Amino acid sequence: MEDLLANRSSPDDGSPSGDGRRGGRTVHVKFKLSKDAMEAKEALAAHWDVSEQEGAEMAAQLTVSFLKDEDEDTRHRFVEKARDQPRPRTRTTHAVRRATKSLLETTASNLDLTRDQCLGACLRLAHTIIQFLREDQLERHEAHLSALRTLLDRAQTIEADLQEEATAIDPLKPAITAVRRRIEAIVEDVEDELSRGRPLDRTHDFT
Repeated sequence: MEDLLANRSSPDDGSPSGDGRRGGRTVHVKFKLSKDAMEAKEALAAHWDVSEQEGAEMAAQLTVSFLKDEDEDTRHRFVEKARDQPRPRTRTTHAVRRATKSLLETTASNLDLTRDQCLGACLRLAHTIIQFLREDQLERHEAHLSALRTLLDRAQTIEADLQEEATAIDPLKPAITAVRRRIEAIVEDVEDELSRGRPLDRTHDFT
């Protein structure tokens, strides 16, 4: 699935809206999925901090949205990957909302896939997108860390100069101190992010 992302320069944040998880009553449907798809389902639920049912629904929503924005060649490659599911595959019962079941059936029909192939490919692609985004963020933050450290050094120098030169009532002194503290927090959190190898959440507060 990685090759589906090769020409996508500005991917979304990989967190679908909750709207796709509303769809009325839950039904139980048997799907025959590969081990990779089942592991992707578990990983997505953990990443989004939702149940596996919600994670699968969000994966379907994300994938359909992704494919709508892509060209015919990308959709063709998605179909090829969907038909080439890893083995072995296990048939198990999954809880899904009626709207998700309908979305999968419609998408599968439009792409000439089985429902099993469609869900399996959705889970694998959504997981690949999430992994891509996480790795991309870590690489980007690592690339900018040196510049952030330089910025912090500069802020510390300006702060020290103002402590010596400015009067007690100069409003620039506390303003620069506040800026230095904020930059310091950013540097510390990015360093911690990179040491743990776990990307900061989109709502992370640098304090």
